[in-house]
Amino acid sequence: MTETLFEYDHILMRSQYRTPDIHTHLAVHLIVGLGAMLHCRVRDSSFDAKAVIIASDAKHTVYSDSGEMLVFLFDPASRYAGELKRLYLHADSFTCLDEEKVQNINDLWQHRGSLADADKAILECLGLGGENNLQLDPRVAKALKILKKMDEVPQDAVGYLCERVFLSKSRLSHLFKQNLGISLSRYLAWEKMRKGFIHFRKYGSITDAALMAGFDSPSHFAATCKRMFGLSFSEYTKS
Repeated sequence: MTETLFEYDHILMRSQYRTPDIHTHLAVHLIVGLGAMLHCRVRDSSFDAKAVIIASDAKHTVYSDSGEMLVFLFDPASRYAGELKRLYLHADSFTCLDEEKVQNINDLWQHRGSLADADKAILECLGLGGENNLQLDPRVAKALKILKKMDEVPQDAVGYLCERVFLSKSRLSHLFKQNLGISLSRYLAWEKMRKGFIHFRKYGSITDAALMAGFDSPSHFAATCKRMFGLSFSEYTKS
């Protein structure tokens, strides 16, 4: 059974899924094995590790023989993602955590109270969650706040955001890429997927979740989940 803490800027899961397909998406990962090594493939590198941090947009798959791991997914626009890049990844596609940090994380997990307590303690152990040093253009920051408040990502989301922040589509797209290193269109796809998960957790219906988030159909939602995360939506809910 999966335990999940769903925050807007990141997700923590105690995952039991095995051998997801190779996939890529915008989240920055932290994956920690619980009692067993992780088998990792990131871009052209295959290796074993006890814990790995994977950069946004790097093709990867990670699994454990026991199936047990902690999986953090960080929004690429969040301060956590920025801190992971600055403190650990630098310009690399991935990095493995040292033995001491891995042991500390396992100890914190074993002696956890609530999932939220474990989340906070592990982030602090990694030196994350301090002062928010993410410097964004005010118009990009405003667009992100508007997106967060929206229940769905409509087909003309870019046009809607441009009207609200008083920029042309080309200018907003340029600023978004300049500030966050990712395209606006890809971030909107990520945001639509996130809203689908939020609606599913709230209402328990994949059909309602898909349509409320702005997908054309439940099958489109499921296919996007498979493409982004290497697992079908049904595999995620059953895991």
